[in-house]
Amino acid sequence: MIIVLAKAIPNDESAKEKVIDFAQDLITKSKLEDGNVDYNLFANTGDGSLMFVEQWESKEILGKHLQTEHFLNFGKNIDGLLAADLEINVFDADATDL
Repeated sequence: MIIVLAKAIPNDESAKEKVIDFAQDLITKSKLEDGNVDYNLFANTGDGSLMFVEQWESKEILGKHLQTEHFLNFGKNIDGLLAADLEINVFDADATDL
């Protein structure tokens, strides 16, 4: 399984609300993609940042996701709303029994 953590730091509260609004379409459509395990957006109440937490079945499937219209549109829509580029970390994880 592939886990993606993508941190977004909006310019201000207004920009944060816009990013959240634009993310709704991205999240809904991404969850419908073959190979998507989960896709969520969380808000950090301490620093105002947003964190996308995604789970994909494979790197190949994630690569296809990165070419989808809804992913590309999200990138265009949030242009200028963030204080810095998205901080993206991708992890290859295997489930284990605890």
